[in-house]
Amino acid sequence: MRVRRREPAACPRGQDHIAHGTIHTLTHLVPGGSLVFAFTKSGRGAETGLALVLLQALARLDPRWNLPSDENALTLHKSALGEPGLLLGDKQGPSLSFSHGKGQLWAAMSSKGRVGIDVAYPEEFTAGYPFDRAFRPEELNSARALCHNDTARGAALIWSAKEASVKATGAGFNRFDPLDVRVEAPHFSEQGIRFEVLADRPICAWARTEGRGWLCVALA
Repeated sequence: MRVRRREPAACPRGQDHIAHGTIHTLTHLVPGGSLVFAFTKSGRGAETGLALVLLQALARLDPRWNLPSDENALTLHKSALGEPGLLLGDKQGPSLSFSHGKGQLWAAMSSKGRVGIDVAYPEEFTAGYPFDRAFRPEELNSARALCHNDTARGAALIWSAKEASVKATGAGFNRFDPLDVRVEAPHFSEQGIRFEVLADRPICAWARTEGRGWLCVALA
C-alpha cells in the first residue's frame, strides 16, 4: 500500500484540519515525546491519507520523524496480527493505530512507545450482551457511577479503554481475554478521564466523550 504525499490545507490559527476533523495533540501520555490523533470519513484510501497527515503533524513536533524526500518511500502495512505500521524507506516509522466507528476513521500516532485508539458507543452494548464475559463487576460499577447509572454507556467507556490498550500491545484481543485486561479506577482531569490498564504490562489510557460514546487513546 503506497502513501502519496499531500499538503495539508491552510487553516486558521495554525491548526490542521482533516475533512471535518481537527488534529489533536496529547502530551501528558508521552513524556519526552508527542502523540497526535484525528479522524476523517471512512472510505477507500482513508487510512493512507490519515496516516500521512498525522505524520506531517508529528514531524513538526518531533523532527526525528521528518518525511523522506521520496514520496514512494512511505509504506503502510499490517502485521500478522493486524497491527498497522508505517515504513519510512527502510526505517520503521512511528507507532500507529486505527479505529472505525459510525462512518468515521480515527487514527493515533506516537513518537515514542506503542499507541492504541478505539471508539465505542452504547448501541454496541444492548440487552443480551454478555457483560460477564467482557467486564469485571468492579469495572462496570465504576463505569455506571461515571455515566449516571447508564450501563450501556459505562460499558462503552470501559471497552474503549480495554480495546485501545490491547492495540497498544501490538496484539489486540488475539492474545488477550477481555477479563484478563483490567481497567483500574479512573482519575479525572480537565482534558478527560485517565485510567491505568493492566494487560501484560501497565498501560496508560486517556478517554473523552465522543457523541454519546467514548474515544480512548492508550500508550504502552
